[in-house]
Amino acid sequence: MIKINKGNAPTSWTRYRNTPGVVYQATDDLRNALLTEQGFICAYCMRTIPVKDLGNIETSRIDHIKCRADNPDLELEYENMVICCPGFIDGNEHCDKSKGTSSISLPLFNIALQNSITYSSKDGTIRSSNEIWNQEINSVIKLNSERLKNNRFQTLDGIRYALEKRKWKKAELQNKLLEFINPDILGKKRQYCGIVIWYLQKKLRNLD
Repeated sequence: MIKINKGNAPTSWTRYRNTPGVVYQATDDLRNALLTEQGFICAYCMRTIPVKDLGNIETSRIDHIKCRADNPDLELEYENMVICCPGFIDGNEHCDKSKGTSSISLPLFNIALQNSITYSSKDGTIRSSNEIWNQEINSVIKLNSERLKNNRFQTLDGIRYALEKRKWKKAELQNKLLEFINPDILGKKRQYCGIVIWYLQKKLRNLD
């Protein structure tokens, strides 16, 4: 997981939420704003959020971090929303799909969460040093399903293969790290980038 740099709500959504008597209803402007600020990757598993078109029935899901059922006063708050992947792979639910009506305490907009995260370089398991956050990662949004672990591991394995082909200079490692931190020219971040960011930061620390 990586820190989400939360932006401002789109003007159309602010206008909508300030209209007396309205209830939550996803809009295209809301969805596009969330997609853009997250670099088109899921807030939880970091999978690329698929585009809905004629050949792809999957689409995105807007999640309320604090669930609407228990927090009706937050249902229109942009700061309570993130966008997620469909949350269903190989018959297993994860992310918003498994979260359902639960609320979580994961501070998605604070670097403290990202700094608490480590990964297994052997199988892609994600862990947090914070026990409460780690429990939510495993039991609520279920980021350690076998497919998600394997997807992260394969992503890491690809970058390790490239690094093992020759000795990289520190400046080259820093540039590669920036490629995974920053979105590309289309505003898209690389899926499962969190595990690569963690790995490259660790390698750079070992060079100091």
